[in-house]
Amino acid sequence: MAFVEYDRMRLILLSLFLLFLYMPAETQPSFVPLRQPIQGTWSFRRAHTGEWLPTQVPTSIHTALLATGQIEDPFYGANEEKLQWIEREEWEFRCTFDVSTAILERKHIQLIFRGIDTYAHIFLNDSLILETENMFRTWKADVKHLLKPTGNELHIYFESPIRKVEPEWQALGYELPGGIRTMTRKAQFHYGWDWGPRFVGCGILKAPELLAWDDFLIEDLFIAVQQITEKEAKMVARFRYRADMPMLLEVSLLEGRRKSIESRDIQSGLWEDSITFSVSNPRLWWCAGMGEPYLYDFTVEFKRGYQLIERRQVRTGIRTIELVTEPDAQGQTFYFRLNGKPIFIRGANYIPMDIFQDRVTPQHYQRLLDDVLAANMNMLRVWGGGIYEDDAFYELCDARGILIWQDFMYACAMYPGGGRFLKNAAIEALEQIERLRQHPCIALWCGNNENNEGWHHWGWQMVFNEAQRRQIWRDYQILFQDLLPVYVANYAGGVPYWESSPKFGRSNPRSLSEGDAHYWGVWHDEEPFEVFNKKVPRFMSEFGFQSFPDWATIEAFTQPEDRLLDSRVMLIHQKHPRGNALIAEYLRRDFRVPQSFEDFVYVSQILQAEGMRIGIEAHRRNKPYCMGTLYWQLNDVWPVASWSSVDYYGRWKALHYYVRDAFQPVVILPIIEDGLLKIFGSTDLPHDSIPVSLNIRALTFKGKRLSEVAISNLTLRPDSARLLWQTPVRTLLDRRKEEEALADIRLLSSTGELLHRRIVYFAPPKKLLLPETTVSLRVVATDNGYQLELESPALAKNVHLSTSIPGRFSDNYFDLLPGERRTVLFTTTRQLEAPEQAFRIRHLRQTW
Repeated sequence: MAFVEYDRMRLILLSLFLLFLYMPAETQPSFVPLRQPIQGTWSFRRAHTGEWLPTQVPTSIHTALLATGQIEDPFYGANEEKLQWIEREEWEFRCTFDVSTAILERKHIQLIFRGIDTYAHIFLNDSLILETENMFRTWKADVKHLLKPTGNELHIYFESPIRKVEPEWQALGYELPGGIRTMTRKAQFHYGWDWGPRFVGCGILKAPELLAWDDFLIEDLFIAVQQITEKEAKMVARFRYRADMPMLLEVSLLEGRRKSIESRDIQSGLWEDSITFSVSNPRLWWCAGMGEPYLYDFTVEFKRGYQLIERRQVRTGIRTIELVTEPDAQGQTFYFRLNGKPIFIRGANYIPMDIFQDRVTPQHYQRLLDDVLAANMNMLRVWGGGIYEDDAFYELCDARGILIWQDFMYACAMYPGGGRFLKNAAIEALEQIERLRQHPCIALWCGNNENNEGWHHWGWQMVFNEAQRRQIWRDYQILFQDLLPVYVANYAGGVPYWESSPKFGRSNPRSLSEGDAHYWGVWHDEEPFEVFNKKVPRFMSEFGFQSFPDWATIEAFTQPEDRLLDSRVMLIHQKHPRGNALIAEYLRRDFRVPQSFEDFVYVSQILQAEGMRIGIEAHRRNKPYCMGTLYWQLNDVWPVASWSSVDYYGRWKALHYYVRDAFQPVVILPIIEDGLLKIFGSTDLPHDSIPVSLNIRALTFKGKRLSEVAISNLTLRPDSARLLWQTPVRTLLDRRKEEEALADIRLLSSTGELLHRRIVYFAPPKKLLLPETTVSLRVVATDNGYQLELESPALAKNVHLSTSIPGRFSDNYFDLLPGERRTVLFTTTRQLEAPEQAFRIRHLRQTW
């Protein structure tokens, strides 16, 4: 009888096993961890006062107030000044939510917060579960014992980020450079910058979520490259796990049809382990212009018997990245080597896309990064006064081949020391390094922006006694010379570390022969743009010049009476104390000063573009001595006069069109020195050499040909720029004045294809004898918008197309030569009833 019962039991167990084995995947019980975003009904109020008002998460306090009509648009007019009271208030948010049965049945449940800005007391069902103090960290609480199926209440109480730290700030006994913002691990630009407003608020910048699991959880997974050859990439998948009990697991790694399986004895507690595998004939990840940014999709599965208990998916690239800083005859090199090949860096400095981060969507990132790629860039520097960007940003950079120079979030200041601050900073650094290290786009971790330069060259030390100076500098050393480099070396997967950008200040002569440089003699010191030709560093990581945004952008935040250079509203939207005066000063040097403010805005963009091109071309002309150029800055956090090439609303300034041309992989780089026109050439393509030829035509502004020269049998190599040809200017002009002639220079391939074109003038714009002319326009509808055909009987310099219709011009601010037909595409979803009347044309001569 016992044997019969035993056989029946075996049969039942076998049947259950077979039933589970062949059960459809969608109906099988899940043993992997579960996640549930908190998607209940949110509301907020000023602490302890007034009624609760509805809001949505993500949110910041300013956008919540704006959405409920409690404040006016912070960007409009002078409203910024009216809203400074918000930073000293305390605010409450609450939410009621339900929890699924599947979540509640798990042994462990955590409530996870990312993007809590910044000082918050978090309560769940009236129990305090967290107190936060860093917007860059992830905060977790075990909440299984507090949750119920329905009616859970989450209550978040935000303290004022100003009032919170005032006692600690006053207790220091001195004021650190950078001010009270240095006490708080919060986006530093919230406190105002010379391109951004001051809106020191609070908020829930990402929706909280519940994470539930039973006996096993993967806390971190990192797939790293160990060694690469042409035939094989040796890889390792390192994982950190948390387990309630010892267990034997099968760990599988899948990529396409490849599968690697290993067994692991799992210990109870928090541990790290790894499995190794290889990828045959690896396809490498390359930055834009050097090859395909190929990405692999890896899946790592953890099984206990037949039960899948954890799964992680990783998209990453196989590549090596190095920062090469080696002594040479001129000083010390500074360049990036990707997969063993030196890369000339072409790019910009990136700041957050909005002062209110909760408004930034994946579509915003995609649009801006498409603009980056369209402008032939291969790197962005994520500046240290902003934020560690959202995952979507880095994923898009991975896919587009855009390298990232990643600053830690410290800028233009000296920061406090002490155990609490350093512990907070250490946890932040580790979390961000682990979060971002899987992205092949990450090329460098940099400790801070300009802190070292400020301490040694900006007079910061003068206000402190000797003991205070020693203490402040020691606090700097602990964070940026001890703590951060160790974390990067141990956890960043081989990505290099750089202490501070720049290595030296511009007052130190070594800044031009080693390290990276920020050159602000042009702008701050009012040096002429031509100084860029002499002040060429090994790597230019910042240089810039301001202009006003697009006129439509100015219209968006002003009334007609505000549209004056020195109106109160325009000054509020110009954050540099000498900004408008500096633009006007430089403009007077090189241009005739326009009479109308609208024309002034237009010419300010040409001024910026022309000046910045001098710098970019100087850097490329000096390759390989100089191996990179990152201009300040790509974008804006609000509508403002600034150094950006793309304004807050995504409208390209003249600079972005000029950058697109100057950053082409193959370029001619003309310069006039001592009466000589010198034409250099450079290529950043991954070819050994390129056979090219030159064609140079000198013309009057009305189209008369003065001379023409063709030079063949030339070669460009990727290792350096080279002088292709030079001649005295007078030999081109046939006794004509320099003020009435130009040179049209074209670089051609061996098959006659146009590789690059530059138009060169022999006098500054204000001295040019520009003719009056009318540009004709013909408009033809296309599938994606409209094709504009433009022609002029005489030179039309800096032709600017504009329209009130949303869209993008394929080209703008270009020079239209006599008799030349230029086709421009305007991309838009709108259909126009009168296309010819929808577009406005202006050129520089019309501003006189």
